[in-house]
Amino acid sequence: MEDDEKGALVKSLIDIVNDISAKSDYRYVVKRQYCNLARRLKMLIPMFEEILDNKEPVPEESFEALKLLKEALESTREFLRFGNEGSKIYLVCTFDC
Repeated sequence: MEDDEKGALVKSLIDIVNDISAKSDYRYVVKRQYCNLARRLKMLIPMFEEILDNKEPVPEESFEALKLLKEALESTREFLRFGNEGSKIYLVCTFDC
């Protein structure tokens, strides 16, 4: 694993979290829960920046864990995007039924 690879992965994690936190206009039914999730995810940015600034190589296990975290954050971004742009009827049926 090279430093370029580590830097690209961590920068993509930061970009995903920034993208998530940029969208804050969620449907009323889920607004509180989604805003809390986005706010908590934003708290990960200092950890990612610390990993980026660290001069020591990242162990292979940690690098693999960061890749899995990236997949989870991408799924979360899609989930929150749906709360921002999705159908009100589907959201009401999902959370009220």
